[in-house]
Amino acid sequence: MNKNMPLKDNVLLTTLFSGFNFGSSLQTFATKVLVENLGYNCELIERKSLVKGRDVRMGKLFTILFRTLQTFDTRTIKAYRSSYQKSIFGDSKLRFEEFTARYLKPQCMTWKALKKEAKSAVASIAGSDQLWNPTSLYVDPMYYLRFAPQKKRISFATSLGHDFVAKYNITKLRKWISEVRFLSVREDSGVKLIQELCGRKALHLLDPTLLLDGDTWRHKLQIPSQDEVYILAYFLDSPSEKAKSCISLLKDKLNCKVIAIPYEHEDMNYADMIVPAGPLDFLRLVDNATYVVTDSFHGTAFSINLHTPFYVFDRNYGSAHSQSSRVVSLLKMLQLLERYEPAMESMLDINVDFEKSDFILKSEREVARKYLNESLAACQID
Repeated sequence: MNKNMPLKDNVLLTTLFSGFNFGSSLQTFATKVLVENLGYNCELIERKSLVKGRDVRMGKLFTILFRTLQTFDTRTIKAYRSSYQKSIFGDSKLRFEEFTARYLKPQCMTWKALKKEAKSAVASIAGSDQLWNPTSLYVDPMYYLRFAPQKKRISFATSLGHDFVAKYNITKLRKWISEVRFLSVREDSGVKLIQELCGRKALHLLDPTLLLDGDTWRHKLQIPSQDEVYILAYFLDSPSEKAKSCISLLKDKLNCKVIAIPYEHEDMNYADMIVPAGPLDFLRLVDNATYVVTDSFHGTAFSINLHTPFYVFDRNYGSAHSQSSRVVSLLKMLQLLERYEPAMESMLDINVDFEKSDFILKSEREVARKYLNESLAACQID
């Protein structure tokens, strides 16, 4: 931000930044930077949690339990349970907490205080990540900006993560999304879903992590360069056999080690070592890797943004609902779909042409900046 530019009034941001997830932490940081670059003070808000580093509230737990008994949606409850059972290596959690305290600086508020703050704020933003997950057993009013005046509600590249709405959420999502004044989403499937659900047109924007270019990330967070040849394996769930084959082929071709972060899966024989990692470590490792192999949306996004050759494989969701649409949507937009689930014979094609993706990203960044700037300005006029 221009140091000589005076800050205007507060903009409140609600988004997912807990859960020890690189994408959640870094998309929150990116959104704060984008808002502050427009001359506002962006205040990240959170509710008091029962578990450090997680969004766990008593009312939320009771609602999830009740909805589970009511719907028997075992796939969704297994996904909840799986996310809390993941083993994260070493002191990774501490590194996340340090990043949050230094760069995100969330403010804990009661619902009453939040409503009061929202009245005087310029606007309230529902950020990116899967805030509007249509299969969620708990539809959180905070992420639909129910605390804010309707004329001051903005969604910014908010993700639904799926291409359908669970029956038990249709009525509530239809009402709550319809009452967000300015609508933008992260996937083209989200545009279609909101049109079908609410009869409204949402703007398709890039994930906020892509709205800052690679050099901005390196400068803002002082990411060091290093001379080391390695493959970075970043998998949210145990990789498929095809993904392991890809890692093996690349390892033989490049004659280098394989570094895995940060989760400990049952079978880690595809990696030479696993290292602890917070958001800053993740950026450093992606930026300096010779190759990235991942099942992660943000592993893909940062590989593209930092010009690191990559392959992305379908995530092993098990019994949970697939969320692959958002990865496919991004790769289609950036004309890099060949990097998704590649054929065996093309896995040694190490070079990636980022020229087209850079051109598209530059244009999309302007679209997002214009949307955010005009939405914030309109909230002050009306």
